[in-house]
Amino acid sequence: MRSGIRTVMAAAVAASLAGGVTAANVPWEERSAVERVWYTAGAVVANLTPVSALYAPRCLPGYLLCKLSFAGASVLAAADQLVFSGGGDLAQTRAILYRGFAGDWVLTPRHVAGEARPEPLPEPPPPGAGGEHRGFEPPPI
Repeated sequence: MRSGIRTVMAAAVAASLAGGVTAANVPWEERSAVERVWYTAGAVVANLTPVSALYAPRCLPGYLLCKLSFAGASVLAAADQLVFSGGGDLAQTRAILYRGFAGDWVLTPRHVAGEARPEPLPEPPPPGAGGEHRGFEPPPI
């Protein structure tokens, strides 16, 4: 049983790596059903095992666990920032939470095929015009 699962996982990884060379040439909709099944199997394996580092270099322990750890760390960092700023810089707190919770939560077959690039920790959007943070303001004398 165990060797069968290992064989299937190894085959899924090998197929996704071997197919990566031609991945950019053929759109997803035009691929054969067998190819899409292999990429889907590769995505499932990459979400749960350390193979995800091949597709998202920042994520070593498996993509889903990696994304959960980024989200948890962003909650802790945002709470810390909120306490130290005294609630005066909510835009920064939102940006920290955005980085942890936005982005791709799972690798899809398109990520494995090389058609899309996973974003586990995306950059926050720029603050809007007239936002809360206007740069350094010296304290009143």
